[in-house]
Amino acid sequence: MSNAIEDIIMISRRLDLADANEAETRLKVIDKILFDVLKWELDDVTVEERVSEDGTTTYSDYVVRTASTAFIIEAKKIGVPFATQQYDRRLKLSNNALIGPFGDAIVQARDYCRKLSIQFAVVTNGVQWIIFPANRTDQVAFNSSYARVFNSLQSALRDDFTEFYDLLSRKAVINSSLELYLLGNIEDQIEERRLKNVIRKNNTYDGRNPIYPLIEQAITTAFSDSITDIEPSLFEKCYVNSPDRMKFDRRINMNISKSQHLFNTQPVRPMQKRDANVFRDALSKAHKNSNPLAIVILGTVGAGKTTFLHYTRNISAAAVFEKKNGSPYPHWIRVDFLAHTNDETSIDFIYKTMKEYIIEDPYFSDFKLCVEHAYKKEIDAIKKGPAFLIANDKEAIDKVITDKLQEDYNKTKPYIDNLFSYATQHAPVFLVVDNVDQLDQKTQSQIFTDCVAFSKRLKINLVISLRNSTYVEHRNSAAFNAYDFDPILIEPPQVEAVLSKRFFLAKNMAQGQSGDFEAENGMRVHVSNNADIISLVQSSVLGTEVGSLLEVLAAGDIRNALRMTREFLEHGYTNVGKAWQTYKSTGNYVLPRHEALRAILLGNQALYSEDYSLVGNPFDARKGKTNLQLLRLFILSALVQYSSEASFQYIDGSEMKKHLRSVGIGDDISIAVLKDLCRLRFVNTASHDEAAFSSSFYPTRLGGYITRDLISNFMFVESLMVDTFIADDASWEELKRLERAIANSSSDVVNRIKLRIERATLFFDYMVKLYSPLQEEANRRALPKEWRVNPLTAVRSTFIENLNKALASAERNYGR
Repeated sequence: MSNAIEDIIMISRRLDLADANEAETRLKVIDKILFDVLKWELDDVTVEERVSEDGTTTYSDYVVRTASTAFIIEAKKIGVPFATQQYDRRLKLSNNALIGPFGDAIVQARDYCRKLSIQFAVVTNGVQWIIFPANRTDQVAFNSSYARVFNSLQSALRDDFTEFYDLLSRKAVINSSLELYLLGNIEDQIEERRLKNVIRKNNTYDGRNPIYPLIEQAITTAFSDSITDIEPSLFEKCYVNSPDRMKFDRRINMNISKSQHLFNTQPVRPMQKRDANVFRDALSKAHKNSNPLAIVILGTVGAGKTTFLHYTRNISAAAVFEKKNGSPYPHWIRVDFLAHTNDETSIDFIYKTMKEYIIEDPYFSDFKLCVEHAYKKEIDAIKKGPAFLIANDKEAIDKVITDKLQEDYNKTKPYIDNLFSYATQHAPVFLVVDNVDQLDQKTQSQIFTDCVAFSKRLKINLVISLRNSTYVEHRNSAAFNAYDFDPILIEPPQVEAVLSKRFFLAKNMAQGQSGDFEAENGMRVHVSNNADIISLVQSSVLGTEVGSLLEVLAAGDIRNALRMTREFLEHGYTNVGKAWQTYKSTGNYVLPRHEALRAILLGNQALYSEDYSLVGNPFDARKGKTNLQLLRLFILSALVQYSSEASFQYIDGSEMKKHLRSVGIGDDISIAVLKDLCRLRFVNTASHDEAAFSSSFYPTRLGGYITRDLISNFMFVESLMVDTFIADDASWEELKRLERAIANSSSDVVNRIKLRIERATLFFDYMVKLYSPLQEEANRRALPKEWRVNPLTAVRSTFIENLNKALASAERNYGR
């Protein structure tokens, strides 16, 4: 690059002496700086772009544009010097400074920026370079803004080259250098322009389903995240051991990829019939092994790892752990790190849990059966050594032994070590470690180290339950290398199968109870058997669109599926009287899909908020940059397009980085959005690791439904729009006007739905417009076809059709 810089400086001197015109200045100096030094690409730049306003047409010299930002360059000939202070690198754009050719050029560039809706400008005569914010959105006046000034090529290309390059190079600009240097903030969305901030409603939603209090206790218990505390016979009836095996979803024409294996060997899959009893059999045979077992139970978030462990201990392998009077027997000691606090070390927590176990356990708490034998060597040593002189005095020697046992018991660790060193010689002991994932990485690492050392020393069988991602973070650590862990993979079960069994449990709990509820018309309705209400709500879920919706939105997380079900059962019925009458007369009632969707999206909130909802917002990347507001949808749409091909499995992060850089999106924001997509369960990494450019990615089924189904759903769009930033002034004011009109039309249902449709259409079309620059950049740079689709345009006709259906339904039910 140094040779190019020297050539540019030499050429500029010749042109200055020759009084070269603007065209020569652009060709021989500005172009070379722009493309050879600052590394802009030809696809980034348009020249002589038309600027029209008020019947007049002019042309901007250069418009440099990427998906993330843009700036114009106003070029003047090299022989016209700008009247700037030679040593003033930061120039306030006050009226006093904007004089002569310099002021004219600045004002001209500013006006072009305003007409083209471009935020930044550069004015240059080839030698002097002035970079400034021309069209601000942060309420700072133009004349209060400051420009960065490079008064000569000696400054720009030699003395201050690092600053010049870090401000104006392609690499710097797509990573927000102009915003950072010229505005002090990379965000251009300063106000909180979200409709939820102007709608007058309480944050929490008290619109509960009137029949819900009659079944609340049964639903809360049956649909809790964990049902491990219920009676074993009922728990067994609630357990599902059939995995979700969907490979292709016809509704969205998408192949469902799966993550890569974490082990070289095939893991045991107890959700599959052939492996159903492998773990139980391993527990049964553990005492015959020369070395203790080391097993790692793996699964995604909410896949059911804890439930599987509970099922194994209390149902499938219950006979293994049956307590026998007068003789040793196997022990299952669960260490649940959810109860761990930061004021104690992990090893102290393990010892505390072990002590709590031995206090309650008949074998360990029996002196003659266990304690006496565990301390036999020490007792014999005491008698031969320090207590030799009183060895024949039974009362005295017993006191010495008791004092020793009490001392060790109070210290905990020596007492536990002695008892378990003895016990493991006669029966297997299983240390089952769960919920380590909830803690920070450093604590996790210490727990693994402590557990492995503890188990090896006392010859205890070790079972560790982990999320796949946690295992990936630690699998190369010394703790995991110390043991050859056998893997057991827990796959998420079918959501509908889980819900079916939970409804069964709820129905049993509500059987024989009665109560009253108030219908929407004010009438009091008596229910003689609350189990009938469970049957009503069950008929709205199982085998219906609502059940399919829950399956999709849960994205393999059974905990989320249970929570979503609780949410819509509590808030999802607006016409309970009609629902009850329909069910009583026909034996069946199907809750409208839009009511269930709304309740799932909102939960107990009056309005949708991503912070509280189980479903993320594809319409707002939440990075404070309007140009990149739809970056979540841009990336997700490309991934879903790739997944339409039967051969697709994953796309490498390095390839995604290349394409995103090509359209002008910086690496920092790209990886931040990829992490968000994974956190929101729209996308997964193939190897279960945290999102990085070294990862491979694939869209989840939820991601497919977002881009090909839900963004055309009236209720989905209407709910999420309230927590979506609206940058455009005209759209913002019109949305607020429509919101006021909707609030004032509560008595006219049909007119209200028409206003809601108008508002949703306005928002949707604004999103289409906001997405278009991303699509245009992808087209301009000839990205693969998967990146050149506007998913909003693709589903707009379906969206309009859904709006028309909603209006027709309102007119049919409430009259024209």
